Amino acid sequence: MKKLLALAGIALIAAACTNNDEPAQECGQINLTLENSTAPEIEVSTRTVTDLTETDAKDYNIQVLQNGNVKLESTNFLTFKNTTFIFPIGSGYTVTAESCTEEVGQSANDGVGQMRYFGTSAPFEVRTNEISNVKVTCTMANAKVSIAYDEVFAQVFNGYTVEVSTEAEPSRIITFDSNGKCNSIYDAAFFNIDSKNPNLKCTVSGTYKGNVRTATQTIQLEAAKWYKLNIKTSASGRIDMGISVDDTVEEKPQDVEVNPYL
Repeated sequence: MKKLLALAGIALIAAACTNNDEPAQECGQINLTLENSTAPEIEVSTRTVTDLTETDAKDYNIQVLQNGNVKLESTNFLTFKNTTFIFPIGSGYTVTAESCTEEVGQSANDGVGQMRYFGTSAPFEVRTNEISNVKVTCTMANAKVSIAYDEVFAQVFNGYTVEVSTEAEPSRIITFDSNGKCNSIYDAAFFNIDSKNPNLKCTVSGTYKGNVRTATQTIQLEAAKWYKLNIKTSASGRIDMGISVDDTVEEKPQDVEVNPYL
């Protein structure tokens, strides 16, 4: 499922772009309006999905490019919608939209991050005396990670925590406490996806009869996925890891040495 940020109704008008004594150049005006979509947004929780509304899009930023060259710097969507911008006629135009920057995607909420949506339109042409429609499909661009402890694990271990960090950015360590919270109040953390090294390192530690036991598991992150790490213990030190995307959960059991009986 996708979150659709529909940028529709591009009204193109003939205009003269002049700069002092330079020759006139035909231009087009891009008027963007928000179109409600019947396709629901990417959902990484159990609440009912809703269509993207103008209110939902108020924090989105828009950028206009032509053949990879920036024609309009990052601009708030509502500002873009309510302001007249003119662009030279031509092909190779694209529009990008994002709910926040990559930096904010990881620094928001006291450093645990937030969901980030990003999308790019298909290439289009700015023409005179015509109306074109442009749609930007925004999907979740980062990954969500949460922790849950099995009841038996919680009974066997004391003072247990889970630390998670990406191999691409090892200095950013998020610690989940024994209640499955990070920074005491947040249920999940968000991580950008590094194309060269998307691995996430998860280290579980806890005390059993005065002895500290640890286990490390590495998982490969993908965008638009919710990684639900369910921490368990057994004679073989088993950890079950569930991966949830759009309210569906794919269970991937993996064995890790977290055995309190050794």
